[in-house]
Amino acid sequence: MVAADTENVDTMPACPEDHMFRLTKESANDVATAFKNDGFVLLEQALDPSMLKDWRNFGEAYFIKSFQLLHENGHSSAPIPYDKEYLMGLGAKNGFKELVMRSPGRYELSLLDCLDQVPDIKRIVAALEPLLPKCLGGGYKSTLPLKLCHLSLLVSTPGSTDQGWHADGGHASLQQHLPCHCANVFIPLHDLPEEMGPTEFRPESHFLTRNLAPMVSYIVFVLVCVRLCYLVG
Repeated sequence: MVAADTENVDTMPACPEDHMFRLTKESANDVATAFKNDGFVLLEQALDPSMLKDWRNFGEAYFIKSFQLLHENGHSSAPIPYDKEYLMGLGAKNGFKELVMRSPGRYELSLLDCLDQVPDIKRIVAALEPLLPKCLGGGYKSTLPLKLCHLSLLVSTPGSTDQGWHADGGHASLQQHLPCHCANVFIPLHDLPEEMGPTEFRPESHFLTRNLAPMVSYIVFVLVCVRLCYLVG
């Protein structure tokens, strides 16, 4: 699936209603079908607001704490990364296992090594229980056989630059289209007006092709997001 975080993309947005669903046990099959066809879906009111508040409070505090620790240990010149002069270089080679700047002003913080500190992930999994097993190949009936292979906090600071179109992972086969083997769950923790330059997805870009230009895009997420990545066990 191809996505980008950008404020100015020369594409015609798709209608949001075409990709928006209210997840219930009764609608799960239709949502899963849309996911398989388009490569993504938008879930309306899928999580309890109190849950999002817990994650937002944790995310903001953890982000600030991470840069304070870098500064205290001599790895950055300032404790807060809200300046025009960025405190680290781009990419993994200029970052850390726990913290990477993906594009100028846009950071990803891995949370896999601090699962005992994050809010209860089981509440998120429970909310998605009707859908996740149907989206992944293998005929799963529940989320129990699935493995959490990635958990990260995505933060875009004020004035961050565009992140170009990219896919988070490659194809398992270049000869045939296979069922989904890994699903990203993006959870926006703030309101996402279009002026912020939120993340965009290109529908059907999960099908292997060189010709993405004619595909429409639709604005989805931005700013602080929790990303849950589930891998078929």
